[in-house]
Amino acid sequence: MYGRNGIFCAGLAVFGFVSLVWLSGLLAQPGSHHHGRGHGSFPDSLNTIQVSGTVIVDSSSVHPLYYLDEDGDTRPDFVLMLGPWWYRPESGAEWPQHGEQVTVTGSIVPHQSTGLSGIIVFTINGQTWRPAVAVGSHGWHEGRFWENQGDTLTVSGVVLVDTTHYYPMYFLDVDGDSLPEYKLSLGPFWYRPDNGLEPPAHGQQVTIWGRLYESMMGINVLTVYTINGRVWRPANGPAPWAGQWIRRDHADSVWVYCVNDSANWIEFAPGHMGHGGMGMGGMRWPDSVFVQFWEIYPDSLPGTHEPGFFRGFYIDMNDPGGGSMMGMGNWGGHHGRMVFEKDHRLVLHYDDDELGRLGLKESTLSLRAWDPGGGQWRQVTNAVVDPAANTVTYTGKELNTYYALSAEPIATTVDEAVLQPPARFELLGNYPNPFNPETAITFRLYTDGRIRMEIYNLLGQKVLTLIDDTFPAGLHRVKWDGRDYAGRSLPAGIYLLRVQAGQTVALHRMTLLK
Repeated sequence: MYGRNGIFCAGLAVFGFVSLVWLSGLLAQPGSHHHGRGHGSFPDSLNTIQVSGTVIVDSSSVHPLYYLDEDGDTRPDFVLMLGPWWYRPESGAEWPQHGEQVTVTGSIVPHQSTGLSGIIVFTINGQTWRPAVAVGSHGWHEGRFWENQGDTLTVSGVVLVDTTHYYPMYFLDVDGDSLPEYKLSLGPFWYRPDNGLEPPAHGQQVTIWGRLYESMMGINVLTVYTINGRVWRPANGPAPWAGQWIRRDHADSVWVYCVNDSANWIEFAPGHMGHGGMGMGGMRWPDSVFVQFWEIYPDSLPGTHEPGFFRGFYIDMNDPGGGSMMGMGNWGGHHGRMVFEKDHRLVLHYDDDELGRLGLKESTLSLRAWDPGGGQWRQVTNAVVDPAANTVTYTGKELNTYYALSAEPIATTVDEAVLQPPARFELLGNYPNPFNPETAITFRLYTDGRIRMEIYNLLGQKVLTLIDDTFPAGLHRVKWDGRDYAGRSLPAGIYLLRVQAGQTVALHRMTLLK
């Protein structure tokens, strides 16, 4: 009987070269299930609400906490998630005062430490507080992704811990002005090194040795290797939470767990890497490989998606130098597949409440794999759906880079169809995403109508009206080359796509690389 060798990984958080900025630390999707050590996930789009009430400011904490009393009973109904205490929006909006009557728009998420619902605040009394955009990370993938690509730095200062987010965010104040010079990249919230070292406390004086990276958000990121001379994570090689090494001659089955949800896993049979090969031909395996397995946003999957795509997955194998063994290329669907000597087993998990929220029919659930040669999604015909366990299991010799779970919408009754008019349009996302320098935005109109498509930066400033025209019913694609009104190339970063059809508005994030 084989033992389970593997890592229970969780928490879509800061991975090595890619850090989550303070905005992204707020986002967690309601209804997430928890396995192993728990995880948080990040939505692709935000459902905006408007709430009015009285502000309650709790000044007993290290930094004030803000709440909203909606029903007038002097008790907090929501946590106002306004960001770090040092944040000031360019609109000139001021932090609300205790007892002030306000109207806020934002997105509701669970707030981990209070048990209340949190509101990620976008506007206060009509003034912009921050852009209505979800910023997230799939992990990292930079080709030879654990090469040392930045300068190392040793710096001392006072730790600033911002607890107004869904998970704490760590900063370093070097010059003693109570404002951060660096964001400390410590990894997922649950990570602790084997030496027992804990994350630094607010106000603690520390000396950090790490690798410096420039951030699009203005505060440089310091990936932490040591704290006061004690190792936090290895300076060379992948981060401990990023995946798992597998030796070529492993004598036992090896289980590799999905980084951001340990309910998803791959079982590799003993010794199956002896002379495994890619779809492009045979190859001899190195002594060991590093396997990465992530759940990713469905809109970051390659190709044209069906409306029922609700979960995406990314798998990669890396040689000891960090190079991908799954094929040539980077993000955007240029990876391929591998064919092994023995069967492996891929198990993917889903939630009943997720299907219910999305209006998808469980009996139609299927597993899709991306075929890079044909440039299309194909159904994995031998995948087995277990409705009792909420799992989809595939057993076979082929392993693809991209997988998706898909299901068909629940059919409505005749009466429901009369009462509920069909949606006017559906935004299917952009591909590739991330992109450089061009991406194609796909949308579907169910009736003829006018479409207005605008692009904003993270400061909430409109940089381009891409289209404002009437389109016939059907599937449409519009290309954007990363330029603004004046034809100037925009800097790398996250951009918000806003699409409006009549009174219906959809938001979508796009990542421009350089």
